[in-house]
Amino acid sequence: MGTADAGESKIIKCRVDTQTTLLQSPEAVTVTEGGTVTFRCDLRSSNADSTVNRYDLHWHHSRGGLKILSHYVNGRVYRSRGFSERFQLSRNVTSNSYILTIRDLKLTDSNTYICEIWGKIYGNGTRLNVTIANPPILLQSPSLERVTEGHTARLQCTIRNAAVTRTDVHWYWEQPGNTTEWVLTHDVRNITQRSPGFTERFQSFRDSSNNSFILTITNVQPNDTGIYYCKVWGDISGNGSKLTVTDPLADPVLIQYPRFSKVPEGETVEFQCAMHNASVNDTDVHWHYQQPGSNREWVISQFENGTFTKAQGFHDRVHASRNVGSNSYILRLVNVTLNDSAVYHCSVWSYIYGAGSQLNVTVANPPVLLQSPSLERVTEGHTARLQCTMRNAAVTHTDIHWYQEQLGNNKTWVLTHDVRNNTQWSPGLTERFQSSRDPSNNSFILTITNVQPNDTGVYYCKVWGDINGNGTLLSVMEQSEELWLMIIIGVALAFVVLLCIFLIILLYVKKWACFQHRSKPEGTSEEELNTVYATVSAEVQNKQMTASPPPLEEGELYYADIQFFRKKTEQPATVVTEESTEYAAIKYT
Repeated sequence: MGTADAGESKIIKCRVDTQTTLLQSPEAVTVTEGGTVTFRCDLRSSNADSTVNRYDLHWHHSRGGLKILSHYVNGRVYRSRGFSERFQLSRNVTSNSYILTIRDLKLTDSNTYICEIWGKIYGNGTRLNVTIANPPILLQSPSLERVTEGHTARLQCTIRNAAVTRTDVHWYWEQPGNTTEWVLTHDVRNITQRSPGFTERFQSFRDSSNNSFILTITNVQPNDTGIYYCKVWGDISGNGSKLTVTDPLADPVLIQYPRFSKVPEGETVEFQCAMHNASVNDTDVHWHYQQPGSNREWVISQFENGTFTKAQGFHDRVHASRNVGSNSYILRLVNVTLNDSAVYHCSVWSYIYGAGSQLNVTVANPPVLLQSPSLERVTEGHTARLQCTMRNAAVTHTDIHWYQEQLGNNKTWVLTHDVRNNTQWSPGLTERFQSSRDPSNNSFILTITNVQPNDTGVYYCKVWGDINGNGTLLSVMEQSEELWLMIIIGVALAFVVLLCIFLIILLYVKKWACFQHRSKPEGTSEEELNTVYATVSAEVQNKQMTASPPPLEEGELYYADIQFFRKKTEQPATVVTEESTEYAAIKYT
């Protein structure tokens, strides 16, 4: 690193004439990150002594801007801050050229590079665009869209290697003989900016289910005819869709229905194509199908003389016919397979197409999604765990999409977790939302950490684009709400416990009172009862103290003299003599 000597610079200036120029090549180059690029700056002069070895060279990002790199005649190299030895400077005496080589390219290297000598002679500049290793690819369909004036055109732009929800899209329009003109821009915040002259008839939206941008043009007019291009990242364009607007009074019009059919594999489906402004008996009809990301492919043709031609793979399963009464063409597919899922178009005159009928073939036993719990209450700041159990398919072989629906709003996409375990989030949603799989019970799990009040809503899991779970309502409670709820629950539990204790005590009191009532003969005083208990206890003790009695002879008995108590009455007491005493005979065995 260093600077040129002042005296040397004066000598250099004297040797440069007005015919000296610098020619750079290439003008622009696009290279993926990690690659290597070489710029060439050729010195052209009418002076034969003007060679690259005689002049210092400097590189700039703009004319008159700061020097970023310098290569002096003595071989010294100056690099501005941020420019490492990845930037190599050299000279090629044979071609009289200055060479700039950049290795291990970074995305931040994207810029314009301009060579300069003598402080005032500049090259034309080279634009470097460094892209990621796998840049997005845009596939537009259909390649040709014919729409009758006053109807709606729908153009699709499918993106690969990037998510539509995280990418701005720009639509451009090109008419024959004219330059490409900007139509609108639809950014990741769903804000649309239109070019002057393009009204709200031109609408852009995203279809995250197939990762596509959609441009719709309502009430199409003849001057809408042209080629429409989608573009991302500033310089990555689609292949274009040609829109042709036809006169409704001049050409036949094909109306297809149903617009959408969903049938399980092995069933039969039928599409109808009604024609206006012409007779089906006088016109050949051709049927095509188009799968996402592919061009239209021919299926079958039915000619006006009644003959048919079929494509391979459809020989025995496809049938075409005419219905003269409704002036319609009929396409019938039998024993449909999953590969038959596509958009089917009828066409006549080789350039007039119907709008298409979408066929979605599902497995005979499609997946069933069961979400639990139906209601999840979580305190703010804690973690919510929502489960989506799937039947008739394996979670390890299925992409899962999670959606949120808040009160009064439409469903919004939350995230997608694909079979490669890659997760894509909707803009504005952080990694607090995590999706995982539990193969042990074939379930998808959505966990939301540090839940916030605005996370409240109904969460739905979705597979195969149109199969939804029953939903789980997440209710986020604030800390104060939880405290009050715990207090209420505690008071309620304490009341229940006290009530139970009171009932148990009451029950035992009633039992004791009942026992006392039954054990004490009516009209007997406590003193009389105590006398009887004492007499019986004394008799028992006397018998225990005496020796064992001798064996009794048959007929010998021990008697206990027990006087029975009589109820108190209003009549005079009766004297009981010894002769009238009642005895109970007790025989020991």
